[in-house]
Parts: sequence; structure tokens; C-alpha cells
Amino acid sequence: MPLRLLHALPEARAGRGREPGPERDAARRLLDLAEQRVRRREEGVEATGELIAGDAASALVAHARDAGMVVVGTRGSGGLAGLVLGSVAFKVAAHSPVTVALASAVREPAAGRPEIVAGVDGASAGAVLAEAFREASLWRAPLRVVHAFRFFQVPDPVHSAELAALLRRHRRAEERRIEEALAGWRSRFPEVPVTAEVVNDSPRRALPRASSGAQLVVVGPHDHRDPLMPLGAVAYTVIHRCRCPVLIARPA
Repeated sequence: MPLRLLHALPEARAGRGREPGPERDAARRLLDLAEQRVRRREEGVEATGELIAGDAASALVAHARDAGMVVVGTRGSGGLAGLVLGSVAFKVAAHSPVTVALASAVREPAAGRPEIVAGVDGASAGAVLAEAFREASLWRAPLRVVHAFRFFQVPDPVHSAELAALLRRHRRAEERRIEEALAGWRSRFPEVPVTAEVVNDSPRRALPRASSGAQLVVVGPHDHRDPLMPLGAVAYTVIHRCRCPVLIARPA
């Protein structure tokens, strides 16, 4: 599969056509270096660099329509400022029509076994599992599927036995549902070792905790149709707190 390397410059600084300019020349050199790096590291990969005019987020989203996946760096931004102000990475992740891989240049990759973690919940579970199994197969890595649900907190001691039994029944029902969702993927990817976990916790806490030793986390967009948070709180939290690349999976 070919790799397209894009670098965007605002219209006013990109120059017209092939007209030279200092920023345009610097951008072209950056693309040339990126192409050379890809060829050195991944022999046989067809990589081409392209300089495009416009703001980076809009240009990447527009070019994503013909892509299988978009990969973008997060620039290491984090904390409240990143959540409120957004960035190119978050805008692309929110509006890309295809799966987006978010990688940070300032985070060290996890040591040890390259585990893949997938957070599954709701309508995006199919897309998440598709990407997670595909990546685990490519990485030759084990896959851990995590389903976090908030059922109830520590109960009133008077009703603790009844509530504990209710929680066990609910957990078993969720475990059966996850296993049913995994059955077809297990048969399609028999080489991928898979474990499934159902936890009574918030996904915003459970997924970053589960990813502490992972090489990649796969989640869905959790689209709440909120223009201020188009990815939803779970995806935003995972992007900020997970110390590994994050894949925002969308249906093909």
C-alpha cells in the first residue's frame, strides 16, 4: 500500500504553482527528508511527498477521502489547554472520514511485549474490533479487549448481597455479549491471542490504565454529536492520557 506524505502551508505562504519561496523550499526539503527516512526504514514501501496549500487540518481531512488511514502527530500537546483549544490532530480525528492514527513524538514506546488494547462499547465496536485484530495480526501481538461499564458504586451494606448478585449477573451478560462479538474475529484471525475483560468502571479510567504496557490503543469516535466535543469524552481522555499511539477507528 503506498504512503503519501503531506505537508500543508497556508495559501499566503505556499506560493503559486512552482514559484520558489523560503518557506516553500523549507517545506519541500522536509518532505524530501521524510521520504528518504521511510525508504531507509521500510524497504519496498512506495512513499511520495506532496506540498499542499491550506490549513493542515482541513487539507488532511480532504485528502483522507481517498485514503485507507490517516496518521498524524499530536505534537505532544496535553492537559486542559489541548482539550479546550484543540489542535490539528484532534480536528483531523474528529472529522476524518477514515480511521486516524495519533502518534506523539515525545512519548517513549512501551517496553516489553507489544500488546494491543481495544476499548469496545456501543455502535463503534465492530469498527474497533476490525482495526484491533488487523493491527494485532500485523504486529504479531496479543490483543486485549476491554469493555468498561458503570453499573453502580459500592452498595449500601444492608443490600450488599443483592446488589453484588445483580452485578455478577450483569457482568456475565456483558461477558457473553463480548464473546459473541469476538467469535467471528477469532476465526478470521486465529493467529491473534485474545483476552477479554469486562470491568465495572468508567472507560475514561479503565482504558488509560489498561494501556500502561501497550504499544497501541484502539477506540471508537464515541460521537455524541456535540460540536464542542465531537469525539466524545472517552476518546479525548484516551488521546491525552494513554502513553502510546491511539487509533480512532471508523467503519470502512
